[in-house]
Amino acid sequence: MSQKKENKIGHIVLTILVGAFIGIGAILPGLSGGVMCVIFGIYRPLMETISHPFVGVKKHWRLLLPTCIGIVIGFVGFAGVLDWLLSKDALLMQSIFLGLLLGTLPSLWKEAGETKRTGASWLTLVVMFVVMVLVLSFLADEESTQMAKLINGILPQANFAVSANFGGFVIVGVCFALSIVMPGMSFSSPLMCLGLFKPMTENFSALAKLDLSVIPSFVIPVGLGALATVIIFAKPMNYLFEKKTSIGYHLVMGAVFASTLLLVPIKFDGAMHAVWCLAGLVGGAAAGYVLELVQGKIKAEKA
Repeated sequence: MSQKKENKIGHIVLTILVGAFIGIGAILPGLSGGVMCVIFGIYRPLMETISHPFVGVKKHWRLLLPTCIGIVIGFVGFAGVLDWLLSKDALLMQSIFLGLLLGTLPSLWKEAGETKRTGASWLTLVVMFVVMVLVLSFLADEESTQMAKLINGILPQANFAVSANFGGFVIVGVCFALSIVMPGMSFSSPLMCLGLFKPMTENFSALAKLDLSVIPSFVIPVGLGALATVIIFAKPMNYLFEKKTSIGYHLVMGAVFASTLLLVPIKFDGAMHAVWCLAGLVGGAAAGYVLELVQGKIKAEKA
């Protein structure tokens, strides 16, 4: 095998591994697939391809094809791990995920403030925070987080609860697409608030075991939600982050703050369980902070 061919194969393998890291980052609460794409230099080619498909595919397919294969491998593979962990102690895992979110907040807040914070930026943050808290709580059902159900009990009641059905999985696709086109937006955190995170990991775990029965009930609605979101939001969000950067990042901050609030646990299975959850929160926060430092260092080296 020639040196040139070996280098080409090595580059493809490396690109697949990068995609796998993006997929794992996308599914972990507190991390953002969009930010991972920015760090590894995938975001611009991806957004160009979404905005101008024919031109983008022709120009970037050698980069995007192995990256997307890696994303699927990382995403689907790690979903099975998370599904197993959630089955052991869902509230402990929720506390760890809350910690991951808290650990990433300082970096995201700093990045949002790199351009001048205006009155419009603050207004965007507050409005987005209130809207997200109300919407996620209004749609809460029995599988949602304790805080979301608490706020739901205060709000006017209507039969709009989200369940793990076709419509619920469309929302999974919407959240996934938003986490890509909006760097900093976590994919998994809103799903945990809505009680859709575990059903999502269960279905991806089944898909990893080649259970094709989940395709019509899960894969298709997720794909439809993601496709519709990309078509509707990709160009506006690309414009917002390029031309109105501060407003774009404060929009994301409002959503992240809302998800963080709704992940706060209220009741525990005894004092010892509360201690474990607190330890998980602290450990998750430390891990999230370190991950953000590593991401920032990689991003700075690539700049």
